[in-house]
Amino acid sequence: MSAAAKFRATHLPAFYLQLYPALVAAARDHGYALAVHGSMVRDLDLIAVPWTAEASDALTLIKKLKEVTGTVTHGAAWDHLVPDCTPGEKPHGRVAYSLHLTDRGCEGPYFDVSVMPRVTPASVPISVISG
Repeated sequence: MSAAAKFRATHLPAFYLQLYPALVAAARDHGYALAVHGSMVRDLDLIAVPWTAEASDALTLIKKLKEVTGTVTHGAAWDHLVPDCTPGEKPHGRVAYSLHLTDRGCEGPYFDVSVMPRVTPASVPISVISG
């Protein structure tokens, strides 16, 4: 294992966990529960689940997480040109965003945030509700 790989494996998880309480507070303020999954060696994988009826939309949540952590999606000089933060579509309607902790875009540590879709009772089939 290279020295850089050893550093990532031993230091990045602790670094990510120091930022986690601020991320949770921001998510909670927007009606989401936030959970960690993955090894935290390369990135911090997060799942944001709408938890309240008033949960904000995914983009509003992501912009708040960027504000709280000082992260970028592309780079400080470019983010204003990409107002939707370039989400990736994932299975089950979830959208994913990469929030980079350095201004070098895809280099360095980052958050990989998957946001589950908001669901209203009208969008759930009656057979699911009634069992």
